[in-house]
Amino acid sequence: GTPATEEYTTKAFVIQPEIGYKMDDKMSVGLVISYVTASKEAEYVGPGTAPSYTKPSSTTIGLRPYLRYQVLTFGKANIFVDGGLNFAISKEKEVGLDANGKAYDNKPAMDLGLFVQPGIAFDINEKWSIVAKLEDMFTFGYSKNAVPDLDGAPDASSNLNFGLSTGGFQLGSLRFGVYYNF
Repeated sequence: GTPATEEYTTKAFVIQPEIGYKMDDKMSVGLVISYVTASKEAEYVGPGTAPSYTKPSSTTIGLRPYLRYQVLTFGKANIFVDGGLNFAISKEKEVGLDANGKAYDNKPAMDLGLFVQPGIAFDINEKWSIVAKLEDMFTFGYSKNAVPDLDGAPDASSNLNFGLSTGGFQLGSLRFGVYYNF
């Protein structure tokens, strides 16, 4: 028979303003506030079944306070390491259909964890810097999610994770930004 196929398109909008304070030549503190909205349009086609179509979307709001240590300085380039706390709440909408064919939403999911990420900043001048960070390279975290069954009843799940992210070496985990220094 013909195998099931899936075609999908993912769209996302991310904004992550960051504010920080330099305590001395080596140490800084900061906070990243994030807002992410994403949608995934998917069409599933299997042998002997009618095509099914889903369009789940999600919204995530997060806070990431961190402590930054400047490891090395080479002229205008500074290599640093951020360590901090990650807190996020996500809400998924229209994730599927229940047994009666009615669309259901997930309950809000929560993520709480610790992170360590390396980065480099290049000072263009006294006021402006370009920054690149390898996000979530080392993580330790807890997440809780309530995903409904087909009957719509929530199945609470939680997990604890720890490790070195192999995704840290992908371009999607490399974040670029521009800093303005007051």
